[in-house]
Amino acid sequence: MRLTYQTDYALRMLIYLTLHEGRPSRVTDVASSYGISRNHLLKVALKLRKLGYVTTLRGRAGGIALACRPEDINLGEVVRQMEDGFALVDCMRPGGGACAISPTCRLKGVVREALDAFLSIFDSYTLADIVADRAALTALLDLDQGVGEVA
Repeated sequence: MRLTYQTDYALRMLIYLTLHEGRPSRVTDVASSYGISRNHLLKVALKLRKLGYVTTLRGRAGGIALACRPEDINLGEVVRQMEDGFALVDCMRPGGGACAISPTCRLKGVVREALDAFLSIFDSYTLADIVADRAALTALLDLDQGVGEVA
């Protein structure tokens, strides 16, 4: 199974914003830290805003920030909302695809079971769980010292 770049970038952006909790960040800075396209990341930021995960602020001190606490952001929900679908085999596509054995084949059920297991792992984690080692993440992303420290 494979996640799209859009989902990958969304998760990375949410991690970055968690490390900057309480301070807005610029999409350009997020893109630079990860070495990814600003234009692609901008599209992701707009979708995350539409889904309610981030807020955007205009102006000189503007940027993007988390709209909710990291503990309240379930990774399974993010993955499901960012992906266009999970039709892993042709018979899972709307309309059933064009497979000749579809009426009696059990493959669709096996694939659905595998997909459910895959997503259930994401369901068991929140954004807070994956940023537990803030110091290491901060260093790897070459962020300002003190980011994510609790006063």
